[in-house]
Amino acid sequence: MLKIIFVSHLLGFLTFTQSQPGVKNQAILDLFTKSYKGDGTYYGETVDGTCQIARPLPMAASDPKISALVALNRPQFLNSMTCGMCIKVVGSGHGLGNNPIVGEHIVYVKDMCPVCHEGDVDFALDGDGRWNITMQAVQCPVGSSTIQYAFQGSNAWYIKLQIRNARIPITGVQIEKNGAWQTLTHSIDGYWLLSGGGAIADGPIKVRMTAANGQVLEDMIPRIDNDHILEGLQKVQVAFDASLPSA
Repeated sequence: MLKIIFVSHLLGFLTFTQSQPGVKNQAILDLFTKSYKGDGTYYGETVDGTCQIARPLPMAASDPKISALVALNRPQFLNSMTCGMCIKVVGSGHGLGNNPIVGEHIVYVKDMCPVCHEGDVDFALDGDGRWNITMQAVQCPVGSSTIQYAFQGSNAWYIKLQIRNARIPITGVQIEKNGAWQTLTHSIDGYWLLSGGGAIADGPIKVRMTAANGQVLEDMIPRIDNDHILEGLQKVQVAFDASLPSA
């Protein structure tokens, strides 16, 4: 499927303010608790995407259970809140084209398909056709790995932070700055932004995260180090949630 790439770039300037710590994100939880019918399509093997997931890929995307990277339809992309989410896609093999989608596939969201409709999943694989599928979010197969962090263009006065490898999407982030918690806004390219309010210490940086199910985690990011993948000092991960499906 052809993708309108410039839409992603235009939307990249938008940001979204998040709720207080511990508040559940019902829109994300609906993706876990409901199954959606749509079309499965292909747009070719690509590395980049709206979510800007840097290589090497996190465990959530590289586990053997993951069969493909995908672009999620725009309505359910939820302004990039679903970046890094895992989805179970089940194909019936019914549709049109040369490469049917058959059986169950666990996939990882790394991009947005701006022309897709609710329930649609666009595979970042070479293939042909439009195939009937159902999709439902699942907890990612992170194993014993922990949440990771990546800064882009950041300094003491401006933070652009990506949170990677979460079992369940992170939907709220705060950073401790000058003894007070500062709430970050979320951008369409999957980063968390903070500016103003004075300079932040070089590190370690205390971060508080809320997962879509309301779970709150705290970690220490060792330093601001642009374009490198960092491990938190506390080695935290969203706990397995028995009420939600898993890969």
